[in-house]
Amino acid sequence: MKSKILFLLIIFSLSSFSAVHKFYVSVTEIEHNGKNKSLQIISRVFTDDLESVLKTRFDPEIRLGKKVETPGVDAYIEKYLGQRFTVEVDGKPLEIKFLGKEYENDMTLFYLEIPEVKEFSKITVKNTILLDMFEEQKNLIHVQYKGKTKSLILAEGKERDVLNF
Repeated sequence: MKSKILFLLIIFSLSSFSAVHKFYVSVTEIEHNGKNKSLQIISRVFTDDLESVLKTRFDPEIRLGKKVETPGVDAYIEKYLGQRFTVEVDGKPLEIKFLGKEYENDMTLFYLEIPEVKEFSKITVKNTILLDMFEEQKNLIHVQYKGKTKSLILAEGKERDVLNF
């Protein structure tokens, strides 16, 4: 009887630790480059979360990482980002160019660019990256334009928002 109680106590104590909640977040920085007349974008997401969503949506064999990356994974990433991340300037949808990615510790950094953006008064960002996989996902957006930085938090139920400059 004592061994059963001890076993139940151990199971109960271990299960209470399993409730640790992982933080799901991405951070995207959009900076207007007045010299090049473009928007330069860097987005950071956790590599394991990105790998999970790419496996679910495209190919269960996908692997991300410097040493284990599946060949051709950039095409999947570009397709996924194209479906999940959009930018409009003054109401006009813009084409986003995927320049590449790199791994930094447990994060994947995406490099994107929108050419031919001279000036604007408002920018609309839609970011549903990882929202299809994680309900708790939060996507932080920081926009730098003419010396000012404004920010948004996008999440389930608020996937798109506007910043006025």
